[in-house]
Amino acid sequence: SSPFAREDDGSDDHNGDRHYWDVWHGKKPIETYNKERSRFFSEYGFQSFPEFESVKRYAPCEEDWDIYSEVMMSHQRGGMHANQLIETYLLNEYRKPKNFEAFLYMNHVLQGDAIKTAIEAHRRDMPYCMGTLFWQHNDCWPVASWASRDWYGRWKAQHYFARPAFDDILVSPLAEGNTLNVRLVSDRRKTVRGKLRITVMDMDGALLSENTRSLTVAPNASRNVYSADISGLLHGCARNRAIVVAEFTTDGRRYANIGYFVSQKELELPEADIRWSVGPAADGYEITLSSDRFVRAVWLALDGNEHFEDNYFDLVPGVSKTVRVATTLSRSEFDRLLRITHLQQTR
Repeated sequence: SSPFAREDDGSDDHNGDRHYWDVWHGKKPIETYNKERSRFFSEYGFQSFPEFESVKRYAPCEEDWDIYSEVMMSHQRGGMHANQLIETYLLNEYRKPKNFEAFLYMNHVLQGDAIKTAIEAHRRDMPYCMGTLFWQHNDCWPVASWASRDWYGRWKAQHYFARPAFDDILVSPLAEGNTLNVRLVSDRRKTVRGKLRITVMDMDGALLSENTRSLTVAPNASRNVYSADISGLLHGCARNRAIVVAEFTTDGRRYANIGYFVSQKELELPEADIRWSVGPAADGYEITLSSDRFVRAVWLALDGNEHFEDNYFDLVPGVSKTVRVATTLSRSEFDRLLRITHLQQTR
């Protein structure tokens, strides 16, 4: 996918398709994705390590559980420079992880958030931008890379986050200065009619403001459907203690997204009590989770290659989330092996 614009000159931000690496190689902050423009972003990406269970396949010894150990460096596509970039970005964007395992998990959230930010920015910019392709999908061996699935087939946060970001309808909240803007993007070929609901709440789930309206979006279009002064939405609540939930319902489908008023590092994430229950499903189990407070990036894992249909999701207070997983584990083994990790635990 080498970028091309015309015979006599290269591509740029208004001609042809573009490979964009100022975020990552250029060391610019992730929020730069929201400002950069192109007719077609045909390549961009962000690195992560495989998850801990995958890393243990080629680095089983505890003394190697450091991103700069010899074995970890041997399984890094971009060498020392790439490891340093991952660490720098993570510490700039998030709080310091407590150990190696937490670092790997947070690196997945970092990569997922970065690519989600890019995809949504590009789609919001329709029709100026009409294409976005991230690098890359998979790996040819166990390695730290830009892939969204590791060599063993385990989905990273990036893979889970890209799916709703590329859905046929996207509702995308973005805090820009003192204004909250919400854009609705439709790739459908027919006019879309539905109901928009914007809910601002604090981390405990207390309602700060709410707005509901019916609206129409044209085919293949991006439309700003909501703008409001942030201070008027928060009613005295600190920005780092609030979230916005944007939902659009049409034809029986609900599209939802969560936005923030500060960077991930600034979020004051509270201690939370996650409750969960397990029930049988056709090919395994379904697990239903709920929380008394907001929880960021809940990651469900077992020791094997079992695939959860959704993962790294946020939990909104009072709203349950049900996820299926295909597995042959017995119920007792499932309960014993299930691990639930979230961002609050990594500090």
